[in-house]
Amino acid sequence: MSLASADPAVAAVGAYPTHSPSLPLGHRLASLVEATIKLFFSRRFATFIVFGGLAAVVNLGVGKMLYSVPSLAAVVPYWLAVAAGALSGLAVNFTLNYTFNFKYGGRPAGAQLRTFIVVALGGGVLMVLIAHALVWFAGQVGLTEPLRVAGMTLQIGFIAHVIATGVLTFYSFAAHSLFSFNVGLRARLKSAFPAAARVQRTT
Repeated sequence: MSLASADPAVAAVGAYPTHSPSLPLGHRLASLVEATIKLFFSRRFATFIVFGGLAAVVNLGVGKMLYSVPSLAAVVPYWLAVAAGALSGLAVNFTLNYTFNFKYGGRPAGAQLRTFIVVALGGGVLMVLIAHALVWFAGQVGLTEPLRVAGMTLQIGFIAHVIATGVLTFYSFAAHSLFSFNVGLRARLKSAFPAAARVQRTT
């Protein structure tokens, strides 16, 4: 399957009136599924994954440098080194996607960055919840000991973390496509709940 541009899919997912009563439910669901498939089988999604990998390398590299180099570790606490790495990775991820991948010109870069941070924070919370739920479920079915996978011994917590990270990749791309590098959260909410937006304007 060839990787096509995600622009039509992003527009379709963002603008498709899934709440419209004039269209049959089956037609609305089919259109939404088709738009979602186009969104993820796209060159933009592949690029997003590559940029995310580069951001992860920067994240780990900056953090490791700050807490491993003796002269730096002497003045930079471990938590601050980890936070600096995370912020560096976030900055790289945003800059690369803003400049080379999404190129959305409908809002200032600062506004897109604010939404990007909100979506990223939401993703962090979601990752914790998914990983915690997977560890809990594993305990319920008796999977408490490390597992042997491809000759490696892996902790249940690590496996849950990896799965949660994979799920989060799809969440992040969809959310950044629809909100961060797009019209933003407030505009999406207003279009999704037009009645509430009208009430807010009149009060």
